[in-house]
Amino acid sequence: MKILDKLYQKINGSYFGFLGVIISLLSMVISYLIYIQVDTSFSLTTHFISDLGNGPNFSGIVFSIGMVSASILFLLFYIYLTRYLLIQNARKGYVFVAFGAALFSFIGGVFVGLFPSSIAQILHLTGGFFVFFGFFWLATFNSLSEYHLPDFNKKVASIGFLLAPFPLIYLALLLIFYIPEINEALAIFFEWVAYFIEMVWIFIQAAYMLKISP
Repeated sequence: MKILDKLYQKINGSYFGFLGVIISLLSMVISYLIYIQVDTSFSLTTHFISDLGNGPNFSGIVFSIGMVSASILFLLFYIYLTRYLLIQNARKGYVFVAFGAALFSFIGGVFVGLFPSSIAQILHLTGGFFVFFGFFWLATFNSLSEYHLPDFNKKVASIGFLLAPFPLIYLALLLIFYIPEINEALAIFFEWVAYFIEMVWIFIQAAYMLKISP
């Protein structure tokens, strides 16, 4: 923890959130641009995010590097956010559940990045489940922690309640898609929605934390 304390003294932890979002989005865009040089059919209703990890012309490598790097940066931001909440005497039960979910999401992101579905489908799917299910609990319990702090902006805290359900909607649609096979496009589209929702939430949290930091 002393190492992290020194790190946060030199670098505001909010910047790890911003940098994680930038790297994640940028790696997605670059991977997509490389991918469509070979297959122009790629779209938000025909291809899962994971398909970028199996893409041609090194698009999969770009995706993997971006996913693992962003996951590490997000974890550093979550640790910073957790430290703040504990210092503010937020309810420890909520904070610890949120941080546990953050660890799940981190592990999931690393799994998704390191194990493409074409090579290790079970590990990849497990990682994806950890990412989305972890975000649901992370956003929900962080929002609960923040909402009960007297000086925390209630609108910022409440955003998590609004955004947290989207990963669950995607996971439900994914199960429906596989059992039985019906509307594939809807499940694919909601995976992308859930991903962008997570990026929005992290960005908002990082922006507010930067605003209130001394």
